[in-house]
Amino acid sequence: MRSRQTVFKRFLNVRLRKFRYSRGYTQERMAELLHISTRAYSDLERGKYSASALTLLFFMSELNEAEALALLSDFHKLMLSALSADES
Repeated sequence: MRSRQTVFKRFLNVRLRKFRYSRGYTQERMAELLHISTRAYSDLERGKYSASALTLLFFMSELNEAEALALLSDFHKLMLSALSADES
């Protein structure tokens, strides 16, 4: 059974990559937007590390309102699903 942290890492690295591709950004540009090094961004996108709260806030600030709400809603659904899986 995956831990919630693992679920979160996978969720976020997919979202970061999709966002980057949709905007045509390089990993270097994403790193600038998130105020982290390019290496740290690469590791984050590959799921090697979890995002810090500050990095997550910088990412959220780049989203429009609809994107931010969709991200939160999808995350909420994912966590509810993980909780259900833990209980069964």
